[in-house]
Amino acid sequence: MVKPCLYGVIRRYTPAMIDILRSPRLLLPAAFVVLLVLPACSSTGTPVPGAPVKSYEVIYTARLAAGDPVARVSIRTDRDARRLRELRFRFDPSRYSDFEADGKLDIDENEVTWRPPRNGGTLSYRVQVPHRRRNGAYDAMATDDWALFRGDDLFPPMRTSVTKGWVSESRLELELPKGWSAVTPYLSGDDELTFPINNPARAFDRPTGWMLAGKIGVRRGLIAGVRVAIAAPAEQGMRRMDVMAFLNWTLPRVVEVFPTMDARLVIVGAGDPMWRGGLSGPGSMFMHADRPLISENGTSSFLHELIHIAMGAAGSENDDWLVEGLAEYYSIRILAGTGTLSERRMELALADLATWGKDVDNLFLRQSTAEVTARAVTLLASLDAWLVENAPRGAGLDAVVNRMIGNGARYDYRALCLAAHEVMRGPVPMLDASQVPGAPALPECGSD
Repeated sequence: MVKPCLYGVIRRYTPAMIDILRSPRLLLPAAFVVLLVLPACSSTGTPVPGAPVKSYEVIYTARLAAGDPVARVSIRTDRDARRLRELRFRFDPSRYSDFEADGKLDIDENEVTWRPPRNGGTLSYRVQVPHRRRNGAYDAMATDDWALFRGDDLFPPMRTSVTKGWVSESRLELELPKGWSAVTPYLSGDDELTFPINNPARAFDRPTGWMLAGKIGVRRGLIAGVRVAIAAPAEQGMRRMDVMAFLNWTLPRVVEVFPTMDARLVIVGAGDPMWRGGLSGPGSMFMHADRPLISENGTSSFLHELIHIAMGAAGSENDDWLVEGLAEYYSIRILAGTGTLSERRMELALADLATWGKDVDNLFLRQSTAEVTARAVTLLASLDAWLVENAPRGAGLDAVVNRMIGNGARYDYRALCLAAHEVMRGPVPMLDASQVPGAPALPECGSD
């Protein structure tokens, strides 16, 4: 558990050290720096001087049956179980049912509170796997031959009460019909259907991200230090080798710009009745089997979602425009930078977005619309060009993004201004509130 912990600390404290653990020749100087700033660290990813790693065990189990839309799910505590005093989560009553537990179980409308026995116990319930979006298409499905879902579908976000200084040592166990296999964002352990979960940034781990189980086909590869798995049900028309080729020429550039990319990437796909789009999750994404890798207008939903995964962090409230704008702008720029799109085609794609977003007078909405994202792309493209022309050594938006990551900030307007100011070594007039539609007046974003 030491390596993930150190990796989390390095990623937090300086962008120059992000790739240290991938470069053996830098390990010795890195160790010296870490010893100076971090006497010890725990699996929470938070500096804790002199603190040993103390863990209790949590086992998540999901049982799937062919043709059954219901998953039988359980959460079990074993070793040092007394350290987990309480677990709570909210649930959708239309999907979750039949809660049972050892110890004390309280269900208040749509919230579960479980206090397990001191020597360990089990909370079990049932989950309807298929789930429709508002437009009627599915973003989770279970059939006779496969099941596709997110870890959050089975194990919602949870709050815990734990003995101070203790962290979970968690794993996911899948119980599947004979002949089924599975792909998850986690590497399998000793058993191919057991997946250890270790997120050094969290004290309590649970399964998240996209997962696929059933009679499936998988293609695997190692690209730019990222272990890639591309999976889809048999006979669903997913062009796995096309996707792998696409990643071979785009993923290295994504990792270069966003070194926060996880060391494992899982891509799952399926055809109808799944939603005909793409959705990203931690270390993973879903993409409909019929979606093109590159659209006729020169954009790429696939690369857009991939960049969301690489970014890793969400935006602050009302800064979704920046998250979506960065993902869309870089999806176009990386295609052009790798020679996949010509410069002329990139210019046409940006011009189309400029026209689409020209009437937007406020970027700062809780959720970015297509028009707001288009306006954000225009702003970021202009900022990139201005930085290349004016910043020291011609540093562009790449340098600003890397500075934002190094500062440990969320993707928001203030962080963008601070990072651009540091790269520019002075004010950036085009980020002044008067130049950014709907922007609040912040001293960090002033032109003076």
